[in-house]
Amino acid sequence: MATIEKSPSKKREEWDKAGKYKYIIDRINTSHVDLKKDLKNIILTQRYMLMGLEHEFLFDQKYVEDTICTDAVDREIIEELHGAGSAGLLPREIAKRVELPGTKRSKPWKVTKHIRRINKRLDQLIGQTAIEKRGMNWALTSCMRKAWGTTHEELVKQLAWKPEKDSEEETDLS
Repeated sequence: MATIEKSPSKKREEWDKAGKYKYIIDRINTSHVDLKKDLKNIILTQRYMLMGLEHEFLFDQKYVEDTICTDAVDREIIEELHGAGSAGLLPREIAKRVELPGTKRSKPWKVTKHIRRINKRLDQLIGQTAIEKRGMNWALTSCMRKAWGTTHEELVKQLAWKPEKDSEEETDLS
């Protein structure tokens, strides 16, 4: 009897098994996972550095507004809490004083939602909260109260630090 010789079977490539487009998408997604891990590690390292230098940072009202306030409502909420002092205010009291756009009357839960968003934004940047809960009240943290009440010029005066003069000013004096 004659034996039949089988030709060795071809191994299919990975892209041929899954399909070309699906293979490409999977490759892109796996490379993004590595980039996301690297980015998280960088952010974590940056946060540790910021926590170590926390006592050196001074924030003024303009910086706080630019970084954590997305609209006028956030500014009004922080302004009301700054006026309330360290005791803070209940969300319903803040809601009575602050008008949310598109509503007849502000709801306390919407104020709380804004406060949590503010805290989330600041936490992502420097790892601190802007507004904390004291009992049932919300109040500004001590560093936020200090930052909200000062301008950049006042901070410079407190430090007794003068920025270097521009080269143009030096040439005018000569």
